[in-house]
Amino acid sequence: MEQLDRIKIWHWVAVAAAILLLEYASGPFVQFTILFVVPVALATASHGRAGGIAVATLLPLFRFWLYAWWGLPIALSVKVVDTVTDMVVLVGFSLLIYEIIRQQREIRVLRGMLPICGFCKRIRNEKGGWQQLESFITERSDAQFSHTFCQECGSKHYAGLID
Repeated sequence: MEQLDRIKIWHWVAVAAAILLLEYASGPFVQFTILFVVPVALATASHGRAGGIAVATLLPLFRFWLYAWWGLPIALSVKVVDTVTDMVVLVGFSLLIYEIIRQQREIRVLRGMLPICGFCKRIRNEKGGWQQLESFITERSDAQFSHTFCQECGSKHYAGLID
């Protein structure tokens, strides 16, 4: 997930510009629209749902402008349907990417076996040192702890205060 945090706005802008230049250089009959998924995915990963949807909407509009600029003898309705179709597919792709990234961040779990002391419940870390369970898990996940006590421990340690 740290790699996603390194994506900057200029990364996906540069990719989008390169694809649009490729579209322009290849002429009106060779299309590279499928490559639009790359800047849409990068924008979604770096700027969330709104960034991805913005790029998914703007790229087909720029391509529509290129078609208009070329002055092709294609009916306007065909150009509009093609642009709207591209937008819908790219927005859907952006939402899918956003959901996958959100789930990955939410699920971030511990994996493998944890060597834990049977008495104090501290965990041995990678360096061989021992850490409290809470700090070990907090460092490796998004979990947060709230301390309380169960009814049995409450009765044992606070016998006179708990009914």
